[in-house]
Amino acid sequence: MPVQAQSVPKDYRDWSVSCSNIKTCTAVSISGLNEMGVSARPRGVRAETEMGWLWLELEAGPAAKPKIIYSAMYTSAQPTPKDGNLRIVGRDGRPLANGNFILTPDESGASLLPSADVDRFIALAKNGHAVVYSIGANRQAQSFASLSGFVAALRAIEVTQGRTGTAAAWIDKGKSARERVPPALAVPIVNAVAFSKLSTRTNVPKSVLERRKAECDDSERYDPGGQGIEGFNLGKGRTLWSVPCGAGAYNAWSKFYLQQGNTSVMPHPFLGPERPASDEDAHSLVNVSIEPETGQISAFSKGRGIADCGTAETHTWDGTRFVMTTLIEMNACSGLMPDFWPQRIKTEVVPPAKAKR
Repeated sequence: MPVQAQSVPKDYRDWSVSCSNIKTCTAVSISGLNEMGVSARPRGVRAETEMGWLWLELEAGPAAKPKIIYSAMYTSAQPTPKDGNLRIVGRDGRPLANGNFILTPDESGASLLPSADVDRFIALAKNGHAVVYSIGANRQAQSFASLSGFVAALRAIEVTQGRTGTAAAWIDKGKSARERVPPALAVPIVNAVAFSKLSTRTNVPKSVLERRKAECDDSERYDPGGQGIEGFNLGKGRTLWSVPCGAGAYNAWSKFYLQQGNTSVMPHPFLGPERPASDEDAHSLVNVSIEPETGQISAFSKGRGIADCGTAETHTWDGTRFVMTTLIEMNACSGLMPDFWPQRIKTEVVPPAKAKR
């Protein structure tokens, strides 16, 4: 069976939540960083102050604790200064008592809230309006992120992970022992099987060319004469054909067809959450990268040119079918680069013997 994500990403006011197939959940502040416009700034924060972003990840299991990071910059490609601090403010713009936090550098380039401060942060954030980031002693706001929807987002995570009503919850804490929380799910293991690329001298079957003509309206402009069509030997008489179909400003898409022996070709779907085999575009992938030696096909669909939203996925050939082994997704164009997108599908891929190092 295909690996499935735990839930569909859902927004809670200025926050978005996504949970993976192993119930690791991520919540990200999204307001003001997308095309929908900037949220109202907290009182006392200058109008030109940039939005930052706050990111929380929580693994499943009774002993897990949230990891919280913050970036003062619009994009994660710009490292956050090391000496920053974060303060939680109320609707009046005033800092909440005991609501100042010193951040430490994170390997991601963002800033990390120390683990020892996580419980205090969440307790205060329940009643906060926003977090304000500043550098050095002058405490002048450099950026901020909204806390509207933070409680609802974390509550949704607690429900998904079975924390509600237990000592392992932060929002809806109860008297039940934390051991009542279900353990984390095992990471699925997929054994990759390498395949090979056919020679460029291989004749493309007439049935593939007919499919291209019928289904790829923009193919001739994008790929004159079908020179970009590639074939791959999957073994046991199976051939996968990759057909460039068209391109836009920052996305190019291809369609895939499977040929069994000398039979006619059929669309080959790449299954994933919300993309069943019956989807008419299930055999299409965007910005494709094919690595026969690792048995993998990857795709990266950009939501806009700077690639701060969209999906990135990897499908691994296991000798029988292509299994989605990685999926990260960010629906809001929020300034986050893919390194910080919530992961919806996580697996452990065992590489083909010849690809192991």
